Amino acid sequence: MTRRVAVTGATGFIGWHVCERFRDAGWAVRAVVRPGGRSGVPVGIEPAAAPLESAALTDAFRDVDTIVHLAGITQARRAVDFQRVNVDQTRTVAEATRARGARLVYVSSQTAGGPAPAARPRTETDIPAPITPYAASKLSGEHVVRQTNGLSWTILRPTAVYGPRDRRLLPLFRLARLGVFPRLPNAASFVLDLVHVQDVARAIELAASSSVAEGETLFIGSGTQTTAESMLRELARACDRRYRPLRVPSALVWLTALVGTVETRFRGRVVLAGLDFARLTEARSAGFACSVERAQRCLGFRAQIGLTEGFQTTADWYRANRW
Repeated sequence: MTRRVAVTGATGFIGWHVCERFRDAGWAVRAVVRPGGRSGVPVGIEPAAAPLESAALTDAFRDVDTIVHLAGITQARRAVDFQRVNVDQTRTVAEATRARGARLVYVSSQTAGGPAPAARPRTETDIPAPITPYAASKLSGEHVVRQTNGLSWTILRPTAVYGPRDRRLLPLFRLARLGVFPRLPNAASFVLDLVHVQDVARAIELAASSSVAEGETLFIGSGTQTTAESMLRELARACDRRYRPLRVPSALVWLTALVGTVETRFRGRVVLAGLDFARLTEARSAGFACSVERAQRCLGFRAQIGLTEGFQTTADWYRANRW
């Protein structure tokens, strides 16, 4: 019997790959998209135009076994927008999922747990300590899921996701192509776990298929802690450029973040500056190290795409698609 899944946020960066992963694994996939949206969906995916409202979602979730909730915002003009989209709409999705008797895989964020240094990677049992409004809203979304009585759920916290179709790291790839590698003052000590989007999509499909993962909150990452300095070197390799780091003074970093924050206030997202005060707060933290051992135990998940290969294929995709 064919398993059926509905995916919110299906036209987004991660959502697109998730739809393809489920399709290729033999699932019937329904992409829940915004009414009037101009973005298409992958080949072989059934689109269902529906706002994230109770009645519309209950209909969009008909005959499905699992709902993957990816829709959300990472930037906003006002903090209240994070509450409206990442929390209130998550509640609506959770209640519609429960009404259909389906399973919910809620895709949160590593940042909901908060930063952690390489010497003490964060685990799922640590007390969460988000440091930005976005991260706090994702943690609140997790609380909503857990508190929805009668709901079957799994919460996944992906680390820093990159890959084809990603716009967040795109500015760095564009600079790298020009041979420009901006190095922040703490680049040698700041750590993060970079995970390829196809590995994340595979983890989501595994979670949807696993009864062991029910009621679990899991970090999903590569399991490798990479410094910001090492990331820049991999960018240079992927773009076939000599690595010549450009040390950015703290004052210039702050000014760039100011421009990005103003840009976010008026446009709802950072486009030109690539940095705002929220991202600067994250960049000035100890880093974002986490343990992925629980995901390995519950899902049998291990990342398959290393950073060298992942950055190379991402750079190739950007070039091929003229990004």
